[in-house]
This record gives sequence, C-alpha cells and structure tokens, in this order.
Amino acid sequence: MPFPYKPRKYQKEMMDAVASALSQGKNLIMQASTGSGKTICALAPSVDYAIENNMRILYLTRTNSQQRQAIRELRAIGVEELSAVGFQGRANMCILAEENPDFRGGSSAEISRLCSTRKKRTIEAIRKGGRMRNGCRYFANLFTMNKLPEEMEKKKIISAEEVMSYSRSKGICPYEANKKLVKKAKVVIAPYIYLFDPFLREKMIEWGFYSFDRAILIVDEAHNLPEYCRSIMSPRLSVNTLKMAVDEVGQYLEGEEEMVNFCDSMAEIILKMRDKYINFSEDSAYNDGFIPPGKIEAEVRKSKLGRADLEMFAERFMEYGEVVMDTKEKEGKLPRSHLKSVGVFLNAWMGLDERWAKLIVDETGRNPRLEYYCLDASIAASIINEFHASIHMSGTLAPLEEYRDSLALKNAELVSFPSPFPKENRKILYTEGISTRYQELNDKMIHSIEEKIISICNSFGKNTAIFFPSHAMLERFLRAGMVSSIKRKIYIEERGASQRKLMEEIEKFKEGGGVLLSVIGGRVSEGMDFPSEELEMVIIVGIPYPPPSARQQALQKYYDKKFGSGWKYAFEAPTTRKMLQAIGRMIREESDRGIAIILDERAARFRKYVEMRKADNLIKEIEEFWGGA
Repeated sequence: MPFPYKPRKYQKEMMDAVASALSQGKNLIMQASTGSGKTICALAPSVDYAIENNMRILYLTRTNSQQRQAIRELRAIGVEELSAVGFQGRANMCILAEENPDFRGGSSAEISRLCSTRKKRTIEAIRKGGRMRNGCRYFANLFTMNKLPEEMEKKKIISAEEVMSYSRSKGICPYEANKKLVKKAKVVIAPYIYLFDPFLREKMIEWGFYSFDRAILIVDEAHNLPEYCRSIMSPRLSVNTLKMAVDEVGQYLEGEEEMVNFCDSMAEIILKMRDKYINFSEDSAYNDGFIPPGKIEAEVRKSKLGRADLEMFAERFMEYGEVVMDTKEKEGKLPRSHLKSVGVFLNAWMGLDERWAKLIVDETGRNPRLEYYCLDASIAASIINEFHASIHMSGTLAPLEEYRDSLALKNAELVSFPSPFPKENRKILYTEGISTRYQELNDKMIHSIEEKIISICNSFGKNTAIFFPSHAMLERFLRAGMVSSIKRKIYIEERGASQRKLMEEIEKFKEGGGVLLSVIGGRVSEGMDFPSEELEMVIIVGIPYPPPSARQQALQKYYDKKFGSGWKYAFEAPTTRKMLQAIGRMIREESDRGIAIILDERAARFRKYVEMRKADNLIKEIEEFWGGA
C-alpha cells in the first residue's frame, strides 16, 4: 500500500525491517528517535501484511496519548479494508463510575465485578418487565437497542474518546459499545494490561483473538515493558491492608476472631521485619531490605501456624472476601474487600520460587509492606512468543540485548536507527571534575554543581529544564539557596504534586518561559512533550543510576546468575534510558534545536549509547551552539 507521507530519512529502512520481521515471523526490537515516525513505519507494513494474510493487529500502549497517535496514523493510511478501534478498560469508560463518587478510584477488577453484577440485574429486570434496582440504565439502553448507533457503525476507525462521546450522547454504555466494535476491528489499540495480566487476557477471546499465531503484536514505548511485567507479577501485603481487613471483619462478619488474630499477627511480623531489615535513609527509594530465607516462615511458626494453616487462611480470606463484596454490591457500594486482598497475597505466597525476591518496603515510614518482587519479566511476557510476529519500538531501548533477554524473546532481531534530524541541531556535553557519587557529594561538590547551574541559567535566556536524580537531591539544592541566585522565573515539580497541579505549573513554564526544576525518571522527563522553543536546554544533574536498593541488588544478582550481565542489565540499561528520555524532551521535530548538559564526569561511561562529548569550556561551547546568543 502507498505510504501516506513523503518518506523521511531512515523511514524506508524502518518499514523494510518491519516487513522482513513480519514475513519471517520474528520479534523485532527497534530503536528509533522520538519524532522519527516509528508509529507509522510500524503500522503501514503491518496493516498491509495483516490484510493480505487475514490477520489482526494488537497495538499496545501505556497512555491515552499514544492511543490517539496510533488512530491518527491509521486514518492517514486510508485503506478501505482497514478498521480499527481504541479500547480502554471499564475504569476509564464507565459512566456510572464517573457519576458515583463511591465508585471513583475503583480498580479494574472492582469495576468489572460491579459491572457484571449490574448487567445481570438489568437483563433480568428487562426480561421480567419489572423495576430495575441497582442495575445500569446505560447498559439497559444498549441492550434494548440491540445494535450500535449508526454513527459508530459507519466509522471504520474510531478512538476510545469518540466511543465515549457517541455513547454519552445516546445514553448507552461506552464499554459494551467498545466491546462490540473490537470484535470486528482489524486493529485493536489497548492498554498493556489486557495482554500481560492473566485474568484480563481471557477477555481477548471475547474480542475474537482466538489464536495469537494469527495476530501481530506492536508494543509502543516498549522501554516501559520489562518493569511493567515485573510489577504486575509482584504481590504485596501492607499493614494498612491488614488493618482494613480487620475493620471489614468487625463490620461484615461475626465470630471470626481467628481471622482478626491472624491479621494482627501478620501486621506485627511486618513491623518486626521493617525494624530489623530496613536501614532508613533520606532518599525514600532506599527504604527497603532483604528478608533472609525462612525468616517470615519462622515468625509465622511462632504463632503455631504451618503451611496447611496458611493455605486454609488463604482460602478462608478469599471466601469471606467474596461475601463482603457481595454485601457491598447489594448496598450499592464499590465491591472492594481487603480480606480478599489478604487471601490473594497468601495464595500467591504459597507458589513463589527464587524468581521472586522477598522484600520489606516502607517508602513513607507509615505503611510498611511485604513485597515479593518478581525478578523475571519473562513470566508475564512469555505470551509474546505466541504471536505470529511482534514489533517493539521506542526511542530509548538501548541496550537492546537487555530488553530481548529480560523478556526472553525468541527469534528476535535487534535494530537501531540514528536520528533523522540534523546533527547540528542537537548537542550533548558532559563535564569533568564534577560527580554526584555518594562518597564525593560533600558541601564543596554541591557548591561546584550549583555554580555551574547558576552560570548556565543566567547566561542564556532559553527555556531550561534541570533534572535531578531524586526529590531528595532536588530539595538539597533548594536548601542550599540555589533558586535565589538564578535570575529567571523558577518552576518546581514538587514531591507528591497532583497531576492537575503539575500540569498547571508546566503550562506556565511553556507559556512564560524560565527554568523548570524536576526529577529524572518522573512524569516530566518521560511523559511530556516540549516542541519548538518550549524547551531548548536540558541540564541533568548527576548520573541517574537506580538507587542501590534491595530490589535493585536482587535484580543485579538474578541477571548475573542468568545472563552474566548483572550490572549492565540492572543498572546501566535503566540509567541509559532515563538519560535518553530526558534529553529527548527537547527535540521533537526536525526544526527543533536543543543542547543537553550532563553535570557528572561518569557520563563518559555511556558514550557507547549516547552521542556526547566532554566540554572543555562549558559556557563558551553553549554560546557557540546558540550562535553567540
């Protein structure tokens, strides 16, 4: 099929790589810079192949903006046989949840249960001709119509937002309408969770994905996927969850002192593990610790509980959790049960092996938790190898072999494309004589870094973002008085700021200009676009290595044992991606210009992944880049 745009540099090569992977049934891992056209280059040959071979495409994203980009490119392709739909979960598409404050914040599982129960009541009321109580009028309207509105049916390519808009105007359920559209779409654009969560993956059969070997998988912003897969397989149990489970027993159950005693005992064990195995530090990311093998089990045995008892409690908590959820449903409440959460954790605990690290975590100092951190992303990602072919794309996948190995992708091809934008439009510099290494970060070093930042910000009137390795480090520089010496308008991403407040601050920065102080690896450095002159300089303070937490050390040890590449995979890979993500914020289009400065001599270690050079005279070289500005 014809490419909808005039091909830019490297786009033909990207499409050839995708077409080759599809024809050979391979897993393609493709790195190409932001703005290079990865989305259209992956979709165009995939749509062509899917139509010719009667296959479907599952396009996975992390964010709604990525869904919208895919929809735009599919419309640009403009093939008559092509149909596509954006899909979002019930939690995002339930109008009842929007209208009822009690339902807001419900998890996908909770909203799913609520929805299922209300649908049954609605169908029963309609068939019996009786009054509908605690049903859903939006589902009722769609059920009685027995078809989708004409404007939905006619639209070959439709976004999730458009489904929501049409559904609201007709008073029908957006989620159920979305499901009907998904069943017949050639391309389905959905969140990661629908493939990698085992429970939700069953929904794919409802969508018509009966056999993945007749489907093509495309993963957008794929650098997020390994940690996402580890996270989704990591069960947790917190002191607060146990306390709320005790409250549920008091409110909904009688005579279950044994369950209360068990929850109290588990809470005491968690607190004991925290006091014994966490060495608290200023940086909350360090606030975890290894639990030695057998220690939790030994504490449980002190309560005269064996494995059979734990299995019994797991089953009992889940059963009583179902009772609580049923009761809440009848009361018109969100079907949430903390008893069920305790049971699910205990049940998972029984089947874990050396691929999980037993951790005690207390990020806030107020709610410690047990966490069984999954070290092997391939447990959740193994489903990828069942597809006919898969395309994994991002601007920050280096080192590509780590991505392949973490997900255990078979028959994989690794390819990286250079930036298509003029080299003279971007420069990356690093400085010697400066380091944020813990052993060297004394008051003298802080002052030296501070002087560099102040000099850059006051010498150039460009919109500048300064990314610190952590909020603790940012706050340390704020305490040192740096802000008062910068003669520019200052904007700060505050720790724990709401999304609304953060976006208000970002919009002020974009419109008014100045200096934005933020944290690398956070919402600004990895999730926001700053085209044209909205961001022209990026300063990275230090090398954003993951903190040497128990979690990260466990990952390093696991990768050493499995691949012999523990440091590279557990520390070097995520650090490289964080730096590339932050730098990539400022070059989004061919005409954009920007300069990045890494204030740490250790940056030289990353020259194999990031094209940079040492600055001999930092201010002079920045000035030369801007043409004496």
